[in-house]
Amino acid sequence: MQHVTHTFDTPWRSHQIEGSRGYEFIFNILGTEYTDAYNIDIAKVAPGGYSPLHIDQDNHAFYILDGEGEIDIADKRYAVKAGSVVRIPRGVVHAIRNAGDGWLMLLSIYDPPRIRQQKIADAA
Repeated sequence: MQHVTHTFDTPWRSHQIEGSRGYEFIFNILGTEYTDAYNIDIAKVAPGGYSPLHIDQDNHAFYILDGEGEIDIADKRYAVKAGSVVRIPRGVVHAIRNAGDGWLMLLSIYDPPRIRQQKIADAA
């Protein structure tokens, strides 16, 4: 097991779901090689970037590392900034957008772990 991961040495992957803009990820920075209870991704959202309203089938939480954003959860909008913790229960509609001039950086924690299939080009 790798005990320390230096994220500054890890490449970012562009990953857009339909209707989103400006997302990059480091997937599974802490994944199923460590625990089957959850996994953690790091995401960054470019200025003006956003996700559409969507529903996920897992619980997830965001810890905002840097920047400013707005998160819609159900029928309420929340302003977030570095240090904010956001909880999104499975099955609840939500969206996130970068509301600042710099990158919005966040840890995404998924319960149960979210397994992502990499494209063949990404696996090389």
